[in-house]
Amino acid sequence: MSKTIGLAPLALAVLPAAVQAAATVEGEVYADLGYAYSHYDDKGAAPRSNLFDDTNSHAGVALTTREGAYSATLVYERALDADSVSNADLVRQSYVRVSTPVGTALYGRAPTAYKLSGEALDPFYNTAVGTINGAAFGAATAVVRGPSYGLSALTSDARGNGFVANQLAYVSPAFGGLRVNAAFFMNENPAPADDHDYGLGAEWSGDWMGGEATAGVQYLDVRSNVNFAAIGIPGSGAVKATRVYAAYGRNDWGLSASWEPLDLKSGAADRDYVFAAGWLGLTEQTRVALALGYTDNTPFEGNSATLGVFHKLFTGFEVYAAARYTDRDAAPEQSNNLAVGATYTVRFKGSKTL
Repeated sequence: MSKTIGLAPLALAVLPAAVQAAATVEGEVYADLGYAYSHYDDKGAAPRSNLFDDTNSHAGVALTTREGAYSATLVYERALDADSVSNADLVRQSYVRVSTPVGTALYGRAPTAYKLSGEALDPFYNTAVGTINGAAFGAATAVVRGPSYGLSALTSDARGNGFVANQLAYVSPAFGGLRVNAAFFMNENPAPADDHDYGLGAEWSGDWMGGEATAGVQYLDVRSNVNFAAIGIPGSGAVKATRVYAAYGRNDWGLSASWEPLDLKSGAADRDYVFAAGWLGLTEQTRVALALGYTDNTPFEGNSATLGVFHKLFTGFEVYAAARYTDRDAAPEQSNNLAVGATYTVRFKGSKTL
């Protein structure tokens, strides 16, 4: 009994420390900046152009409270456009995410799982040759900027395409490397134009033959043009989109592929987007990449090939040179795009135990 009483003060002294160690607040401030010079020639009536482009630069902050297997995160991110005289610094992301042992849920304006699955496949994403229609980056509308030719506007880095508001999303824990995800995009318009939009998907990833393999499918049922207002679908904007994709990567090379059949409503012809890419590491700092794209029944149907070299000068700072050739069925039928650019990613992190 005396030993038990003697240990009590020590236990009471240790208990507050254990409680404090259980909760941690983490903060992160980050910026992803991209700028490029490009030369574009569409071989048609339009003159050749030389453009200096901001390639979807953005900055944000993330705050996380973590306790054991539970965490809550607030993300706020804005677009930064140093190449525009207009006020283009718009909110890209603003959401709350809660992670638990039974999965992760979020609500707010956030990237869709459909967008993220395509972005991960594209080595030229958010470079000066990243437009879904083969146009010059600086001369293209926001809806087509970000992904390479062969990926749809639902992969875009713009609001109303890849970043969608009024989103309630869930991602399951991994079961043998397999995760499932679902999303509900609320339409706040009054009836009868009050159809909601939905998303569903599954992705497996794991070690395979000395590298990491990924395979998945993502589906979007867009029933109105409220949340997905800028994806370029005629009529009501209704579309059922599916992405089937796979990727494989090792330390020194990787491959990826995506097929997107889009089932358009309002009597419009269905569309197909096909994309494939590969990269090879020449040194620890330098890699080359190749991307091939094909689209059918799109306003810019045809095919495209992109070749580029990327070199890391130091941590977070990378320069690149790329060339793209696009052959479309409609005018302008052929175009060339040459670009040199740089990207800089910076992260400041800190944490405090409560």
